[in-house]
Amino acid sequence: MLNKTLESTKCFHCGDACVGEPVVFDEKSFCCKGCSSVFQILNKSNLCEYYNLHDASGVKMSETRDPQKFAFLDNPQIAAKYIVFSKPAQIAVQFYLPQIHCSSCIWLLENLQKVHEGIYFSSVHFPTKELTVYLDPEKISIRATAELLGSVGYEPYITLNDGQEAKREQKIVARTAMIKIGIAGFCFANIMMLSFPEYLGLETITRDGLNANLFRYFNLLLALPVLLYSGSEFFINSWYSFKQRRLNIDAPIALALAVTFGRSVYEILSGTGGGYLDSMSGIIFFMLLGRSFQTKTFADLSFNRDFTSYFPVAVCLIDKEGKESFVPVQEVKADDTIRIRNNEVIPVDGMHIKGRAEIDYSFVTGENEPVSLAIGDLIYAGGKQLSGAIDVLVVKPFSQNSFTKLWNNEAFKKSDKNDYSFTTVISNYFSVVVLTVAFSSFIFWYGTNLNYAWQSMTAVLIVACPCALLITATFTEGFVLNIFSKHGLFLKNALVLQNIAKINQVVFDKTGTLTYPHASTVHYEGNPLSASDKAVIGAMATQSMHPLSKAIAKELNIVQGQIAHIKEVAGAGIEAWENETHYKLGSADFVGKATGEVKGSEVWVSVDGEVFGKFIIQNVLRAHVDRLIQELPYPITVLSGDNNRSEEYLKQNLQRPVQYLFNQTPQDKLQYIDNLRKEGKEVMMVGDGLNDAGALSKSNVGIAVVDNTIQFSPASDAIMLSEQLPLLDQYIRAAKWSKNLIKTTFVISTLYNVVGLYFSVTAQMSPLVAAILMPSSTFTIVMTTMLGSALIEKYCFHPILNPKNEQV
Repeated sequence: MLNKTLESTKCFHCGDACVGEPVVFDEKSFCCKGCSSVFQILNKSNLCEYYNLHDASGVKMSETRDPQKFAFLDNPQIAAKYIVFSKPAQIAVQFYLPQIHCSSCIWLLENLQKVHEGIYFSSVHFPTKELTVYLDPEKISIRATAELLGSVGYEPYITLNDGQEAKREQKIVARTAMIKIGIAGFCFANIMMLSFPEYLGLETITRDGLNANLFRYFNLLLALPVLLYSGSEFFINSWYSFKQRRLNIDAPIALALAVTFGRSVYEILSGTGGGYLDSMSGIIFFMLLGRSFQTKTFADLSFNRDFTSYFPVAVCLIDKEGKESFVPVQEVKADDTIRIRNNEVIPVDGMHIKGRAEIDYSFVTGENEPVSLAIGDLIYAGGKQLSGAIDVLVVKPFSQNSFTKLWNNEAFKKSDKNDYSFTTVISNYFSVVVLTVAFSSFIFWYGTNLNYAWQSMTAVLIVACPCALLITATFTEGFVLNIFSKHGLFLKNALVLQNIAKINQVVFDKTGTLTYPHASTVHYEGNPLSASDKAVIGAMATQSMHPLSKAIAKELNIVQGQIAHIKEVAGAGIEAWENETHYKLGSADFVGKATGEVKGSEVWVSVDGEVFGKFIIQNVLRAHVDRLIQELPYPITVLSGDNNRSEEYLKQNLQRPVQYLFNQTPQDKLQYIDNLRKEGKEVMMVGDGLNDAGALSKSNVGIAVVDNTIQFSPASDAIMLSEQLPLLDQYIRAAKWSKNLIKTTFVISTLYNVVGLYFSVTAQMSPLVAAILMPSSTFTIVMTTMLGSALIEKYCFHPILNPKNEQV
């Protein structure tokens, strides 16, 4: 018998539209039993205020949750990794919850003690989306805590390597950087204040025992922590570069700081002047501040993801008696039998020995259609099981699986971009030029006036400091990187921004990048189907786990269907008998149709042996991608591991000359990018899966497209939120504008240096001139970059309009 419902309303818990008949509880409508269950838990615990804090606060739940999903946490060795504090009758466990997104999430998670008496209290660290739960292990286990979180919609994100440890290390480094900036800023401001008598020419006045010398010694004390702590990284980096027999950009900075401090100490101790401690402190403060702009947004991102972050932390091991136990994935050996459940990633190469295997290899190969396997077929690591639980006999353990070998392939790791930043070019020549001018001025004045000789040489080294030039780059790039982050593109470093401005060729992956990964259009061609035929075919499709069947069921608006007499043939199709009529749904061979030209993924239909027609399922282009492709002023290539069935669809929708290459292996993609670079092209590669990892690594700019910043993505130069892909041309335009802004501020800072060098070489650099010239150059650069960055955001980024000129 067939049940069909088409009604829809809004889910009280998550806010999504309810497709079909909603689940009703307490006179409220829910889209699924999962959301209804969460509401019941919160209602029972008097936590329904959760829904008043934020509209549609809830996280959408899966209706079917595997009760064994967190069973591995019963293993003490594994569970210990998540314990951050322990004492008798109390432990604290920490989980990463990427679903946290608003104040209502925090409120609920910090009231877990009302849901279970075994929880003392809990706290959320919102920036890192980490929850720490303090619990009584006698009343609630770590596994039960994870299951409780899952039951209210906040399932912990646990993989073999979730990247949190690396992020915590980054945060420690970032915290240290902020402390250095704080110390430098505090001392800089106070030194400036104490130097006002020098600025105003009042250093000779003494009042109530206070004189300029006393202030100068205070300045010297304040300058010591700035130089020795805040500015230490410039000297450390310079020393390492010197040991490698090269000069990085920190080398001339360190030299200028040392000379500035040395001359200031000399002037203060000899009573001949106040020195340049204000300028030195300002240089360090602004340099550190500029660098912090470039790094502060990346603490929660992983640009060099390890392959282990794709795999589960433990697997279900089946012994000879059929009993289940959970062990760390690294302990699985050849000839072991493991159980892979629905939607789990397969961590080993093995043989399929039990269950119905529907394997999605799209992340590894790019092929969008899942593979149906028979008993005895080989299963490769990296695939995801889509249809219930299966048992796998391990052929190769985790450390030797095909996925690991692919990830660790040297061709995928090798980076031969040999790109040089703006600051690298400066560092190659700046020190030599400055030293040449300084010693030349010393030699010029040596025979005439020894005091002038020393004064001119040290003044050249102080005034010609590259700091203003570097502030030009660091501040501009820092501001633009923050603008990009705000709009959904996160760059690994400033060098990527410079490389984006140079590209002249763009290469796209298709599946999951240009097209939605799990969305498709369904079009029927053939003899008309009656309403009853559609109902039966839709019901057949709902009883299949195959993605193409799901697409057909969705197209026919069938939410639930039940047919008594139904049979599925793995890898071929599904057949059913309803009201003495024989229906078949599947491949052309399965229904008895000779195949001709294939337009897409096709599912054929026959009724009582007569072939009626076929459903054509196509990937759907992401919204506004067609506009993007038409706007990009570069040659474009589409690489895909999928078959060429979608080529005609892409040509019709993109409507511009594009090179299409299908059936591309990961190695093929890498080789194609390599060939383009050998032709002298500056290539941007945009992809989303492991099959794109080699190409992303080989390109000048590799952008990984993700649905959110916590999901797994291949190593890349940048991470882009998928909904922002249509703005790619705007990012490129902004990168080019930022390059011009750097050139403009470079000219301004060069003019300051030329003026300063003139006074220095002619031995006319007085403390007053230096005090005015150096801070004013820094201030001018900072203000110019702030204004220029604001203009870049205003004129480069525009909302995309639909045909009705409405913002979308």
